[in-house]
Amino acid sequence: MTWRCFLAAAAIVLLLPASASAKQVTKVLVIGADGRSVNLGSGWLLYGQIRPPNGTATAAPSGSYLLPYPLMESGLPMEPGRYYPASHVGCWSWSLALDGCISVERLPSTWSRTRGLRSFSVEPTTLRTLSHAGARYTVPSNGSVAIDLALLRARLARPAPRAGCTWSFDAEWQGPAASTRPRSLCLRIHGVSAGGGLYPMSPSVTQMLHTVG
Repeated sequence: MTWRCFLAAAAIVLLLPASASAKQVTKVLVIGADGRSVNLGSGWLLYGQIRPPNGTATAAPSGSYLLPYPLMESGLPMEPGRYYPASHVGCWSWSLALDGCISVERLPSTWSRTRGLRSFSVEPTTLRTLSHAGARYTVPSNGSVAIDLALLRARLARPAPRAGCTWSFDAEWQGPAASTRPRSLCLRIHGVSAGGGLYPMSPSVTQMLHTVG
């Protein structure tokens, strides 16, 4: 198997349903349009409240939304979603498309922590392609969603190390803010850097993305 074939095959593994192998949901992060985030808590019970397993299918929602991101023990994201507070509708999709929309009758009490977050009013901007040394990763996947999440949590960014980059990505984006997103990313031990900023990401996710290559 060539190096490029190995990269493609290994990246496909990242698309396996996260919930099938997860021992625990350790965090449910909710992201706002201003780069701030809150943690609702952990556990499958809480996850089942924001994404009811028997939720009723509903019409496409309208209005502004927030982005919930459940995380596994390794810090690897599960399938993310959009939540529309005005219509009490959650839509879950790896690409953040308006798929899998269901009504949410009762949110966890910790949802009150999201009151200070600014909602999104336009379509999300996400990775369209991600490649290293000319070889492409699978997008969307757990790994690419982890990078999306890291850059969305802009309030956590700090100055990037001055050391040169040994594992770089070429990135292409899709969505209304695509032209403002970085085309070059650097994978580092404690996150991903772009434009002079280091965006924290679980070391386990960083190692996984590095190992895939």
